[in-house]
Amino acid sequence: MEHFLTKEDVKIFGSAISAYISKIHKLKPPKKELGILVYRGEAKDFKGTACRPNIFRSFDLEIDKNVEINILNSMLSKKYAVGNSYFETAIEAQHGGFPSRLLDVTYNALVALFFAVTPHYTKEETIHDEDSGVVYLFNIPKMSSPASSDVRDLYENLLKDNSPLRRENLFSHTYKLLDHSSQNDRIIAQQGAFILFYGNKEFSLPKRIQTKLTICPSLKEEIREELSRLFNINMGTMYPEMMNNVGNILNKINNLNALPFSYINEIQFLISELKAECEYRLTEFKDKLCDNHIERVQRFEAIFNPINTFKNYLELAINNKQIKSEINEEDLEILIKDHNQYVEKLHSYLDGRFKIEAPSIDNLKVRLENITKTEFIKIKRLKSRGILTKKN
Repeated sequence: MEHFLTKEDVKIFGSAISAYISKIHKLKPPKKELGILVYRGEAKDFKGTACRPNIFRSFDLEIDKNVEINILNSMLSKKYAVGNSYFETAIEAQHGGFPSRLLDVTYNALVALFFAVTPHYTKEETIHDEDSGVVYLFNIPKMSSPASSDVRDLYENLLKDNSPLRRENLFSHTYKLLDHSSQNDRIIAQQGAFILFYGNKEFSLPKRIQTKLTICPSLKEEIREELSRLFNINMGTMYPEMMNNVGNILNKINNLNALPFSYINEIQFLISELKAECEYRLTEFKDKLCDNHIERVQRFEAIFNPINTFKNYLELAINNKQIKSEINEEDLEILIKDHNQYVEKLHSYLDGRFKIEAPSIDNLKVRLENITKTEFIKIKRLKSRGILTKKN
């Protein structure tokens, strides 16, 4: 369902900002479902390609394999970045207009509104005033945000052309919210964070975590004026390095606690995402039961699609030598057991309900014996002899 901020709303609440805040309050998820709420404003409705990092639009990463790290090395050599890590350099690249796999978001709904009614500072302020602006609300689970001490490891892994996080289908639609302590004035002023996209191809964030609020074009000028007058949110404060204006920088939100980077933790994250996606599809199915039996069966079966996809991609990914050498078999067994218990519970609930038979449970569960257990034993032996290390 799409939501709108219109002139009629402004008449009811007396001002555009009041109407907007009321809309945001209503659209915010209930407390029991609330994770980390972040926002993104876009001055035009880009529809199917909205909220995607620009590197996927500029390059084919299957062909331009090392373009990311080449950009960052060039910036470091020219001393364009204040930090020494690739991730810190990527932040500077993102705000300097270079392509990256990072997507800007903000913790402040009013900052997102500013970007929904204002183009990039290099463009004329009114250039998109004939177009609808959009504010996206993203409700992202806490566990999807790694602690800042592990961000560098995660990002540097993604820079490698042979990284499983880029090449394995298992991770191809993975994203993480990154809350990074930075000295970048603009990030602080915009109360910013980033969503990091994995893989080599662009993809859309899950619909279950996002809500879209469309801003009527005729309200843009009024909103810009109110934001500046009432909240000092304007070009000067949002782009402080441009105007040498750092007087109104806000305190950064504390870093979030989460799991350190490792392949086993990435798989654990994907399992939690899979559960959330299945529950979302189940709720959608129950809320929109239709009379057409064929359509009802198709939507019923779609609840299980993420499970089938995960199972197939996991079995392929675990046979990747790099992943296999860094995963402990016992940890993997625990994760698979937890996953299979959830699948059994979901299957038991749905099978025969709504007068539809669920797919065979044997075809849904992940079986460790399908993940070449003998290879784990071989790797253990090689490691114990010092023959195989992470570098190998």
